[in-house]
Amino acid sequence: MSDNQLSTIVNQAGLAENKSKQLLANFADLFNDAKQTVKFAKDISVTDVSQIEEMEKARKTRLELKSTRVQVEKTRKELKEQSLREGKAIDGIANVIKALIVPVEQYLEDQEKFAERLEAERKNKIEADRVSRLSKYIDEAESYSLHPDKMSQDTFDKLLENSRIAFEAKKKAEEDAERERIAREKAEREEQERIRKENARLKAEAEAREKELAKERAEQQAKLEAERKARLELEEKARKEKEAEEARLKAEAEKQRQSLLAPDKDKLIAFAEMLSKIEKPALKESDAQKILNNAITEIGFVVDTIKRGVESL
Repeated sequence: MSDNQLSTIVNQAGLAENKSKQLLANFADLFNDAKQTVKFAKDISVTDVSQIEEMEKARKTRLELKSTRVQVEKTRKELKEQSLREGKAIDGIANVIKALIVPVEQYLEDQEKFAERLEAERKNKIEADRVSRLSKYIDEAESYSLHPDKMSQDTFDKLLENSRIAFEAKKKAEEDAERERIAREKAEREEQERIRKENARLKAEAEAREKELAKERAEQQAKLEAERKARLELEEKARKEKEAEEARLKAEAEKQRQSLLAPDKDKLIAFAEMLSKIEKPALKESDAQKILNNAITEIGFVVDTIKRGVESL
């Protein structure tokens, strides 16, 4: 790298002439020292361990280059720190001047654009009013470009009217649907109530029928039980009567057997006793009962006749 190359770098930075000269002066000597040391270093070549002098030259030259590099870095930091301090001072001065100018500049711009600002405010109010009016009929009215610069009044009026018509139609449809829903739910409730009452009536009728059937079954069961008991009683009575009749017949047969073996007097007495103990039938008709009574009376006469006759034997 030559001195011209350093000048080119400085010039490309766009610095003022005096700044450029000062910067080159700070680094020119260091640059020249570094060039001479580097040139000398290129002639040093160690290829054998016996080249002690060459190795020492390499060490000395390296330390010289290191010293130059350290000095370059030191100079860089000093100049940069100075530049930073200078930059801060420049910024401070500029800020003070801008603080003085900017508010007045803004004030003057407000005065300059007074009419524009009023017009912008007027248009913004129109836009806000449009948003407010349109929001009655649609959601997210802000999504429309309602500013007067972007939408004419005629276009907005048509949009507003169409939105109103659509909104009212939708509202009417919703109201109609709501009325239908209410009517449908009412009809469903009434139908459910009718079904509930009908089910309750059918249940009551079924319970009543079941009670009646249960009563009839109980009465039928009681009747059957009574008939069974009566039948058993009749059967028991018939059995006892049969047994009694069999016993009576057996006893009479025994008496007859004994009477055949007894004297005539005993036979007549036994016959009279048999007649006196003869079983009377149960009769319902009064005429039949009179005949039976007369017959019993006659039998009594026969029994008395036998007894008186036996006494005369």
